[in-house]
Amino acid sequence: MDPLNTAQVGDLLYGYTVMRTFDLPNIAATFYELEHVSGAKHIHIARNDNNHTFCAIFPTVPQDSTGVAHILEHMVLAGSERYPLKDPFFAMIPRSLATFTNAFTGSDWTAYPFSTRNPKDYSNMLSVYLDAVFFPLLREFTFKREGHRLEFSDPQSSASELGFQGIVFNEMKGAMASGDEILRDMLGRALYPDLTYACNSGGDPRDIVKLTQEDLVSFHRRHYHPSNAYIFTYGSLPLEHHLEQIDRLALHRFSKDASAQVHVDLQTPFTQPRQVEDRYPSTETARQAQVALSWMVSPTVDIARVIEMRLISDILLSHPAAPLHKALLESGLGDALIRSAGYDDEYVQGAFWVGLKATDIENADAIEALILDTLKTT
Repeated sequence: MDPLNTAQVGDLLYGYTVMRTFDLPNIAATFYELEHVSGAKHIHIARNDNNHTFCAIFPTVPQDSTGVAHILEHMVLAGSERYPLKDPFFAMIPRSLATFTNAFTGSDWTAYPFSTRNPKDYSNMLSVYLDAVFFPLLREFTFKREGHRLEFSDPQSSASELGFQGIVFNEMKGAMASGDEILRDMLGRALYPDLTYACNSGGDPRDIVKLTQEDLVSFHRRHYHPSNAYIFTYGSLPLEHHLEQIDRLALHRFSKDASAQVHVDLQTPFTQPRQVEDRYPSTETARQAQVALSWMVSPTVDIARVIEMRLISDILLSHPAAPLHKALLESGLGDALIRSAGYDDEYVQGAFWVGLKATDIENADAIEALILDTLKTT
């Protein structure tokens, strides 16, 4: 047991209850699992390492492709109750000794991590991050800047054409101009038609413009409650150092709300194979199609199965001499594997997909037969 972290199961610390604790001898660390009275779950890894790390993670499950989770990720970092600046997050970066700062939107989660080697810097950044995620201002002008707004093509002329602008809107216009991104988006819709993965969590520009500020505020209220929060801390600072600050700066203001907890159910299995087709822009005149086969596999909470699938994926595809990789490229049916080929554990149920790009749509049946025959004989 780390002498700086002596909490035992059942101990009450700053609104937290210690649920589990055990040693991690392989990395010379101690694991703590805690739960706050607000419902927040907390994992702390105590280790003699001065890379003091924090991350707040929220399950976010949009039910449309308006990009609400993605735009919200941008907006919470653009002014909060304690730091009502235009961009406190970016104002903080040049004044910080942080080794890492960022925010990410996944298909069913949003995360806000940072790391620093300076304890004072850690406390300063923790204050900014906690206030941002739990008490953001979510102002209208920020929504228009980060999400979408109408703007004259010539700012000096009100007679010029109106068009949509916005940071996330323009970012996703670029992303969704990529055939690789459109294919991955289509595979999510095809495999998980009843789940949040059928939606584009980053946002489809055609749908982003339908989002209202009221929808976004409601989404934050629903998904960013501590009862739906998972907090991770790591490093050599004493456990109580983390808990006291997190409780004092944010969590003590909340009560547990079981209705705020977000879960993603499993997709009902298909009774037969499904075929879907979509289109994307291309400047090429020939061999511009992509063809993929995909399978929904076991839930990703089954860690042993995840490891098995990763191993299988590596054996089949990880290098040009791998059986499936070799068979597809040597077939001449396409010029390269699809970018997302292999096992993907980003979803509540894993997926395995493989195929070829820079091909002709007429090759679809031949590519499918080749993949299935190779899997049968490998």
